[in-house]
Amino acid sequence: MGLILRTFPPHLVDAVVASCGRTEHRQRLLPSRTTVYFVLAICLFTQESYARVAELLADGSLWAGAEHAAGRPPTTAAISRARARLGPEPLAGLFAEVTRSSLARTASGDRYGRWRVVSADAAAVAVPESEENRSCYGLRPAVVPAQGRSSNSPRGALPRVHVLALGDRSSLAVRHAVLERPPDHSSGFLARELCAVLGPGDLLLAGDEFDDPVALAAACASGADLLWQTSSRAPLHTHAVLPDGSRICELAGSPCTVRVIGAGTSIASLATTVLDAQAAPASELVGLHRHRWRLLTSLASSGTLSPGRPQVLRSRWPDGVEQELWGHFLIHHILCGLRHLTGS
Repeated sequence: MGLILRTFPPHLVDAVVASCGRTEHRQRLLPSRTTVYFVLAICLFTQESYARVAELLADGSLWAGAEHAAGRPPTTAAISRARARLGPEPLAGLFAEVTRSSLARTASGDRYGRWRVVSADAAAVAVPESEENRSCYGLRPAVVPAQGRSSNSPRGALPRVHVLALGDRSSLAVRHAVLERPPDHSSGFLARELCAVLGPGDLLLAGDEFDDPVALAAACASGADLLWQTSSRAPLHTHAVLPDGSRICELAGSPCTVRVIGAGTSIASLATTVLDAQAAPASELVGLHRHRWRLLTSLASSGTLSPGRPQVLRSRWPDGVEQELWGHFLIHHILCGLRHLTGS
C-alpha cells in the first residue's frame, strides 16, 4: 500500500479529484481521496471482499483523516455509496495524468528505423450480470464458472465491456486506453479516441480492430503510420508490385494508398501506410507485427485482470465498471514501473 501512496501521492489525487469536480463540500465518512485509494486497493487485492480490503487498509495509513466511529473501517454499504459519488472520472483522470509523460518518452526497444513503435490491442472483460450492466453492455458469450451465472442469463453469457488500449512491447505498460460505453461502442469510435495521442513519427501496430473505414481515417488523420491486419475479403486494386513482394494498392475503405503484404486470397494480409520498401522491408514488418504488444499478455504479466482467472469485475453498474477498469490500469502502471526499476 505504501507503493500506491508513493506513486499517487495525496496532493496528486486531490488535484485530479478537484479537476473532476468531485471535491467534497462537507465532511464525509469517506472523502473522495480515500475512496480513490480504496478502489486501487480492491484492484490490487482482487480476490478479497470489500470488508477484508477495508481491514487491510485499516492496518495502514489510508484511513488516516477519515472520521470513522471508534476508528473502525467503513462498512460495505458506506464504501458502495462513496464509490457511486466518486464516479469513474477521477480514476480516468489519474491514469491520464501519470501516463502523459510516459507516453512522450521513447525507449530504445520501441524504435524501428525512424519510427517510434506503439501497438493497439483490444480485449473484452466480463462484468457482473445486473440489469444496469445488461442494459449498457448486453449479454455476450463468455466462459465463466456456473456460480458466476444467474438463472436469467444464457448459459456461459455475461455482459462484457470492450477496451482498446495502446502499449509498448519493451515495458509492457498500457500507455493510453479507451473504454466502450454504448451506443458509441463501434471499433471505429474507440480507434478514433485512441489515435488522439498519436502523431507523425509513430508507427502503430494493430490487429483487425483498425480494419474499419472510421478507424483508418482516424489513424491517417493523426499523421502516424499504421501496420494492421486486413481482411482478405477487402477488394484491392494493385498499382505496383515491389521487389520484396509487397504491393502498392488502393484498399476499399481506406482513405489513403496502402502497401499490402501477403497473399490476400485465402488468409488475412497485412497492410501499411509505409510505402517505402527499402525503409521497411516486408519481412521486417511481418516480424514486427507478429511480436507486437498485446493487452491481455501485458495485464497477465502483472496479474491484473489475468485472463486465466475465473473472475469478473465486481461492479454491478456501468460507472462502477469504468471506475474499476481504470483502477486496474493504474495498478498495472505501478507494477510495470516496479518491474522496470528492478530490471525483472
